[in-house]
Amino acid sequence: MSDNEDTMEQRRAALVEELHAKGIPLSPPLERAFRTVPRHLFVPGVYLDAVYRDQVIVTRRDQDGVAISSSSQPAIMAIMLNALDLHEGQNVLEIGTGTGYNAALIADLVGRDAGRVTSIEIDAEIAASAKAHLAQAGCGHVQVVHGDGAAGYLPNAPYDRVIATASTWDIPTPWVAQLRANGVLVTPLKFEGVQLGAALRKQPDGMLYSTRLFPLGFVPLRGAAAGPERRIRIPGSALHVTLPEGGDGDAAQIHTLLSDDHELAQLPLELDRPGLGLFSYYLLLHQPEDYQFITYHVEDGRLAYGLEGIGWGILSATSACIVPYGDERVVHVFGGGDAYLTLVELSEQWSAAGQPGPEAMHLVVTPAGARPFQPPGKVEGVRIFERPAHTYTLWLPTTR
Repeated sequence: MSDNEDTMEQRRAALVEELHAKGIPLSPPLERAFRTVPRHLFVPGVYLDAVYRDQVIVTRRDQDGVAISSSSQPAIMAIMLNALDLHEGQNVLEIGTGTGYNAALIADLVGRDAGRVTSIEIDAEIAASAKAHLAQAGCGHVQVVHGDGAAGYLPNAPYDRVIATASTWDIPTPWVAQLRANGVLVTPLKFEGVQLGAALRKQPDGMLYSTRLFPLGFVPLRGAAAGPERRIRIPGSALHVTLPEGGDGDAAQIHTLLSDDHELAQLPLELDRPGLGLFSYYLLLHQPEDYQFITYHVEDGRLAYGLEGIGWGILSATSACIVPYGDERVVHVFGGGDAYLTLVELSEQWSAAGQPGPEAMHLVVTPAGARPFQPPGKVEGVRIFERPAHTYTLWLPTTR
């Protein structure tokens, strides 16, 4: 082994140790894959110290500076691949090739000779680059297809596993049709501004039952499955706001609201960034009346309406409470205090319930037009999202 190869092996080992230190579960095959697959070959030009750390590496942005392609954070990749429950010899479809690194990990897990991996990428340039990266890493057997991942890839179906590495608003029917009965689909789903990671097992009747739900964040799928979310930039500022499907308001209205009285306040519980994210899932199931949930980002290094970075919030026509990630308990209140008081009340309810996150929730996906699933037993909260291809029933069982 050359000095350089020895150094790369040490860097991969250090990444694995970082994942262990964070409590990320790694099965022996998955740990082997992280120790074996050279991530630096998939993100050329990036400093090695950044490559072999547990962090996302953005590889392409749109004209507004929003990430549209990246090499995902290894911890999130590990969580999704664990949920995918891969075994040697399986046939796997990946939606969203990106750099190709995740496809290489999958190829290692299912076996070069026994398994099969097909990966679809909507961007021709990114697809060509990923194909070259995979060949350089010794994974030229992975088939990279340039096309819209919403259609799946029928020639290599049926699949034992399907994984999407971009968030979707409505699971495309071809993904379900091309998945074997008892097969597993892992995908980030978008529900009114909140992204929810879902591992779903296909039943013989075509329904999908969650085996695990978990928090995550991914760039949105481009193409037919992107969904109707609206991302708007507030004129004259560096603020970008994403409104949920059916969300009211335009840039001028939001500007007027955020230009109103601005105060800093605190929530009655101290939360780090992951904790604030878990609270947002509880809000999803307890949507406050007359408010809409929004997410935002402020362009790097800039300030807008007293905000910077990224975060989420709730707003109505006359009141808004914005929650930045990283400010622990500090929230920004605009207009009247109604939005803030609503968040305080809901945060107290959440604490009384034990601060449940997605892992405590359940999701059943039924074909559109079918009778929505009725959750069994008592529930703490339930939401039904009806979309063109599927109906999503999300609920939290009560512990009281």
